[in-house]
Amino acid sequence: MESEQSKLCNELRPFRVETNVIEEMACKIFPPMGSNEIFDINSIYREHETNLALADNVVALTLLSDASHATKNYLAGLQERIDSLPMDPKNAKERRMIKSASRYFSAAILARDFYAWSVVVALVAVRQSLLPQEVIEEGCSRNDIVRASERSRMALSTFDSYLAVNLDRSLKALQQYLNGKAVKHVMLHVNEPQEYK
Repeated sequence: MESEQSKLCNELRPFRVETNVIEEMACKIFPPMGSNEIFDINSIYREHETNLALADNVVALTLLSDASHATKNYLAGLQERIDSLPMDPKNAKERRMIKSASRYFSAAILARDFYAWSVVVALVAVRQSLLPQEVIEEGCSRNDIVRASERSRMALSTFDSYLAVNLDRSLKALQQYLNGKAVKHVMLHVNEPQEYK
């Protein structure tokens, strides 16, 4: 199992995204309201266009929500296990608790990277829906982006649901997700600069 986890970590490495990159992407799509720029009529139109794009892109919105809930669940699970760990295990049950908690802790890097990547896929989907059709590059169609968002939602749901009770099933879902074509298409085009409307 540990070798499978390390193999998955290596396969997930190209998908690793730092949180500051996610924040920059989000700020380009959703300009911060508390910034120093003046809120004028153009800002209202831009916000309206963004709201329309979000309304049309339910998969991306749901993926963002799912990633948020999955992250909260994992952090709550970590805290729960930390709080319940016995300092000095006295019997087999307490030793099993420690072993179970250590397996859950060992998935932290995978969970962080996968949840962050899911947010990136959702942001790419929103970004693509804001672009005029003629700007979309060849090789990564809107259908690829939507398919990647849908696959991300399914894999995220399975990964999160089984993470606490069946780590092997979570890892299998992540492995299948990483083998998907649509997700690889998105990965190839994530760092390409795009102009927004």
